[in-house]
Amino acid sequence: MLRIPPTGATADQLRGSRITTIAPYFARYGLAIVLAWFGAMKFTSYESQGISHWVANSPFLGWLYDVISIDAFGRMNGSIELTVAALIAVKPWFPKLSVVGGVLASLFFMLTLSFMVTTPGVGEASAGGFPVLSADGEFLMKDIANLGLALWLLADSVEATRKRANDAKAP
Repeated sequence: MLRIPPTGATADQLRGSRITTIAPYFARYGLAIVLAWFGAMKFTSYESQGISHWVANSPFLGWLYDVISIDAFGRMNGSIELTVAALIAVKPWFPKLSVVGGVLASLFFMLTLSFMVTTPGVGEASAGGFPVLSADGEFLMKDIANLGLALWLLADSVEATRKRANDAKAP
């Protein structure tokens, strides 16, 4: 997605062009790093225990603790996050795989945002409760932006997949 500025471009146009060129890389690889980092942390008991109250209160995931341990769930969750990070990162080489990563990341962040309504204590009781957020609520709130970023990266990967398909058809 390298954009070449027009001949005779002003300094402002050149600066804007540079930002337009590098911003998608920061978005894509920034989210991949965050997912990979959090994913790797899920292999520790500390992190698995740290998310257990969200998972236990989730109607979507809580049943898993009847089947597997908290640490086993953490490792499974970490494996998924590491896989999603890798799928997002491979867009320049494998845009179709990155589409899968964008879909999975979007679903992941929608699921984590559901914890905002399923986990007791997301609102800070000492300040009157929701909408004043506790530390848990504040931590989860970032996933609104992460969901938007995942959706944007999904759209970008879909566009790259279409472009590659059209380029392959061209004579």
